[in-house]
Amino acid sequence: MTKYPGRLGLQQRVLPGYRVPFFDLLASSCEGGMGLFAGSARPEEMISSGVPRVAKPAPAKNIHLFNGRLYLCYQRGFIRWLEAWNPDALIVEANPRYLATPSAVKWMHARGRKVLGWGLGAPSLPWGRLFIKQFDGMISYSRRGAEEYAALGIPREKILVAYNSVSPAPV
Repeated sequence: MTKYPGRLGLQQRVLPGYRVPFFDLLASSCEGGMGLFAGSARPEEMISSGVPRVAKPAPAKNIHLFNGRLYLCYQRGFIRWLEAWNPDALIVEANPRYLATPSAVKWMHARGRKVLGWGLGAPSLPWGRLFIKQFDGMISYSRRGAEEYAALGIPREKILVAYNSVSPAPV
């Protein structure tokens, strides 16, 4: 496995338990370590969270605004975490409903550092195209998502497909 020589930061709105093994595997390939900034789900979401063993978790304070199609989330403490963890690269959920993301991207870019967005594909919101354009590259869960990012103008060489970003259960 190729090692990333730097310090990686990764943001999630919430940390579902089923993703913890994947994030720990990713963290084990980061020579400078991997910090994981994630908050809590809303009670009605019933998402089981997990605790990573290799990735270094940092709690986000999720402020949930509205519901359904109007849902927005602001993650308080994102910039403070970036200042403390000081990653060489950052991976964020590419969701325009997460209001702190553009500030985090600006913080990283002001320091000459790269930010990758990851998600299912192009957002359907009117400002989604502008939101996606701020990233230095994209990680998609599927070939279809990769095609949607390419259709927005992201160069294909800057789009990675990570099928089912979940590690298999240990034997």
